[in-house]
Amino acid sequence: MKASGVLTGGLVLTLCSSTLAKGIDEFTFSCETLTIQRSDPIMFPGKTAGHVHIVAGGTAFQQTMDIDTATKANETTCGVVIDKSNYWIPQLYHRAKNGAFELVENDGNVVYYLNRACNYTEGATSCDGSDGAIAPPAGLRVVAGDTNRRTYDDADFAQRATTHMCIGEDGSSSETNNMPNKPCAKLRSQVFLPSCWDGQNIDSKDHRSHMAYPASGDYNSGVCPKSHPVAILSIFLEFFFNTHPFPDHDNWVYSNGDATGYGLHGDYINGWEDQVALGNAMKTCTGPKLLNDPKCSLTKHQKRPLTPVKQTPEIAASEEEIGQNGRVLQLPGHNLAKS
Repeated sequence: MKASGVLTGGLVLTLCSSTLAKGIDEFTFSCETLTIQRSDPIMFPGKTAGHVHIVAGGTAFQQTMDIDTATKANETTCGVVIDKSNYWIPQLYHRAKNGAFELVENDGNVVYYLNRACNYTEGATSCDGSDGAIAPPAGLRVVAGDTNRRTYDDADFAQRATTHMCIGEDGSSSETNNMPNKPCAKLRSQVFLPSCWDGQNIDSKDHRSHMAYPASGDYNSGVCPKSHPVAILSIFLEFFFNTHPFPDHDNWVYSNGDATGYGLHGDYINGWEDQVALGNAMKTCTGPKLLNDPKCSLTKHQKRPLTPVKQTPEIAASEEEIGQNGRVLQLPGHNLAKS
């Protein structure tokens, strides 16, 4: 999906070319970064994760999160107050000439919820007339992408779902699955989470089997497979990095040691406080009914502006030098930078 979010006073105004013909069936909002730390409560529960992640959303984020931990957060860094969910991807680093690594500054994040997939129906090849997506179930955990991937197969929807947008000084942009092969004023790391659910489990042993991409259409739209028949609202993540100070693009590398870009991945824990409000959002908060409409189910009781706010985690991260105080000699977790 080539969605284009425009940050305007903290509120995101969005038009997606693929939705204009049938109406804008989405809502979207900005999130400040909550924390940068080596934690991943899905893949490494209760442990130090294998690499550093940049995290947005609810302040309850920590290494161990039960089914309702996120919803009990005191606050969120996102513009919609009742969304205490957490969203994270690997942190981007720059490798300096002396071989040391420095954090690339985050320049904002955007979360999209879209009505793109539809329930499995025998023989259906498109969503015309099919049941639309429901809200992600309470406590759902989703992982997209593969941290170990270093090659690319365009036939695989899951691989097509992680992309990079290179934004130039003049506002021009180009999208690739690999890390851009040219300088960018900003790099937008993009992850489209799978939209088809097995209808039973909010997680699975491998943290992937309960979710899938559509069986028809593309990774970002279409009919769900029989194995995962329930369509949920599609979630699309954008994390912006200020790569302007680092024109040597060959030295951009993710915290998992990936310089190809193919190992980009994203994680999500559903922490929406009001599932009913989330379920009604497509009817009350999209198209001409924006998030600031008084009838919008997500924000009708919200007292603060939609501008995302800076917060800190309620549970402090374990002390570790990850580059926030200057360059580090190696990527935290001893990940080797490979292209």
